[in-house]
Amino acid sequence: MKWAVPALVLALAGGLALADGEGTKAVPDKPEPKAPAGNPNKAEPGLAEQGWKAHDATYVPVKDWNTRTMPGPLHGVTSKGGAQVLGLPVKDRDGVSVKGEEFAIEVDGNHDGKTDDRIKTDGDTSVVSVVYADGTIAPYAVRFQKGRGSWSWQRSGYWVATVNKTQIGLIDNNSNGTYDENSHDAITVGLTGYMTPLSEVVNLGGTLYRIKIESNGKKIWVKEYEGETGKLDVRSGHRSLGVLASAVFQNGQTWIDLAALKDKAAVVPTGSWTFVQGECKATSGGQAAQMRTGKMAPVVVTKDETTKVAWGMDLKIDFDFSINGGSVAIEVSSVHVYGGAEEEYHNFVPPAFTPVVQVFNSKTGDQAQKGKMALC
Repeated sequence: MKWAVPALVLALAGGLALADGEGTKAVPDKPEPKAPAGNPNKAEPGLAEQGWKAHDATYVPVKDWNTRTMPGPLHGVTSKGGAQVLGLPVKDRDGVSVKGEEFAIEVDGNHDGKTDDRIKTDGDTSVVSVVYADGTIAPYAVRFQKGRGSWSWQRSGYWVATVNKTQIGLIDNNSNGTYDENSHDAITVGLTGYMTPLSEVVNLGGTLYRIKIESNGKKIWVKEYEGETGKLDVRSGHRSLGVLASAVFQNGQTWIDLAALKDKAAVVPTGSWTFVQGECKATSGGQAAQMRTGKMAPVVVTKDETTKVAWGMDLKIDFDFSINGGSVAIEVSSVHVYGGAEEEYHNFVPPAFTPVVQVFNSKTGDQAQKGKMALC
């Protein structure tokens, strides 16, 4: 049997509605993006002649990689030709040479046959050199993780550039050494700690741009967007005692985090926009809640018009239950918390969201059972 508890306002310790948890590293569920034919983000020759403007980027290694979304996969050390390597571009080589042992891994970061770093601790990083097919050399920070007799690694740095007075970060999210793969690599606008898939169009300082990336990450090309636009306002209509920290909406091969922009009514290309993921958090303290699509319908933005999304409080809890004799059992896996637009809230951290469930006798009106429904 299915039931819903309506009109729920979630206000937990610290005075936050829709959130409870310190900055979480968990990743909300999101649809697997379909890569377009070809790669619209690849920087081909001749862009300057087509009106594109180049911006140089600077590489930033990161030791404590605490991104809130798109944390990137771990890759195992691979063996090629009897040697151990990290699968990164190194011209005329199979990758970055390493030697993994039970308690340490040695790294030849500059490819001279000698050990540059010896990593012994989970989370430690090494900055190696990647060498592209055209001979371009670039730094690449690698974070290591020790397993049972094996080592894994992932990227631990990003390229940063400033466009229209806005800092943007480029992340090789699939750790293959390139930064231009639409939907597979990642971008963060304003360096908020929230990333979105690399997108065809970005909103930088209130202006829409098409964006292309050199595969080595060193240069970003932009050109003002010339298509039809409208405005999408998801911030002023989000009811909460906290802050809408991230709200990623998708339209085709464009993803925009509308909570990261300076304008509440943000300029976006016209079309149908689907909410993908986000986070609501307390204005102070460590409470937070992840957000995902749930049952929320897409919103349509039309030319020169502003579309406003009404969502957030009040909340509704949907769940399935069964009756066995005199007991009522709630199936925890069936519990879903929905907001005003049917968006879903989940992954409350710390997991203190434990609503009290009361069961009443329909004939007498007396309470028959009472218990807490834990969502952790």
